[in-house]
Amino acid sequence: MDSEINPKYQSTAAIVEQVLKQVLSVVVPGISVASLCSYADSLVSAYTKSVHRKETEIERGASYPATVSVNNIIQNCSPSPSEDTLLQEGDVVKIEVGAHIDGYVASAAHTVVATNHPGAEVEDRRADAISAAFYGSEVAVRMIRPGQSPRNLVKALGLVAAGFGCTVAEDTFTCQLDRFVMSGPNTFANRFNPDVPAPDFTFETGEMYTIDCTMSTGSGVARASTLDPAVYQRDVNHQYALKLRTSRALFSEVCKRYSVFPFLMRDIVDANQSIKAGVAECVKSQLLVPFAVTMDKKAGSVVAQFKLTVMCHYSGPIRITRALPMAGNIRSATVVPESSEIGQILALDCGQAALPDLPRLKTQIQPPVPTQQQQASAMDTC
Repeated sequence: MDSEINPKYQSTAAIVEQVLKQVLSVVVPGISVASLCSYADSLVSAYTKSVHRKETEIERGASYPATVSVNNIIQNCSPSPSEDTLLQEGDVVKIEVGAHIDGYVASAAHTVVATNHPGAEVEDRRADAISAAFYGSEVAVRMIRPGQSPRNLVKALGLVAAGFGCTVAEDTFTCQLDRFVMSGPNTFANRFNPDVPAPDFTFETGEMYTIDCTMSTGSGVARASTLDPAVYQRDVNHQYALKLRTSRALFSEVCKRYSVFPFLMRDIVDANQSIKAGVAECVKSQLLVPFAVTMDKKAGSVVAQFKLTVMCHYSGPIRITRALPMAGNIRSATVVPESSEIGQILALDCGQAALPDLPRLKTQIQPPVPTQQQQASAMDTC
């Protein structure tokens, strides 16, 4: 089974798992969101450089910048220092990490509650959102098998969401992967929309997917937050003759540093503020696509996310990224009956690809820590 999986997928998955574990270990009240994102990005860069070292010419690094989305923010949050916030006691924290080696992508996301009291049980609506997203991801991965249809997967996610009194968040997808491709032709939305035709295909042996299972206690309807987009991507299929010198300089720098994968715009403009004015024309001309930081339209809602990478194998689904368990202090009042349709899907087998041991980093990346001032600020708001 493992011999049928490209070893670069396995190495990348091992990196994603390790980075997620290290970042999750420092999620505490008083830590800054921006510092968590920076820590994850630094770890991805270091680990991807530590494997397949004989292949010196291959591209490697983040397939998507690390994001940390808190409470009702749905996705794409990697705040600049000017928009940074501190985690507060009880915040629901979604961490997403993506990496690639030679274009072979793996990504995963996990949700935890930031707390100084890890033994305290979470039994309110936060538990419902986290449980819905966790069990939704477990259901979805078991449905990536030959002959199964996306229509049934979307239906199952809707059933899980409804069971926990939640909704599937808008603009979240199951994406078909290929080398240097993060959203292939068989990509589909996880939220049912009666106005959009259902995907008309079945999963086939050998296909790779990422499943982004994001659930909300609110409406699930996404709207742009007040945070500026931080993540951008080139549209390599679009051409345009830029008019402004700053725009040409900016786009030239982007093309030098990035191929097809999304990137942080501040990594470009912070080194040369004079070209920042070129962002607007590059976006207007569709050479660059910004990823809006979205949030649930309903105020006070809670959004949770679990994401994984899976291969459709003839024997059934094989996880590429390893599933991290839901925190033991999450206690939703809702239980999935074993005899229910969802319970029967959860009982299906799901394989796990073997992941290699990663080499020890020669230079350790120091994790962020809350300063005394940060800790005091977090405690003051509790």
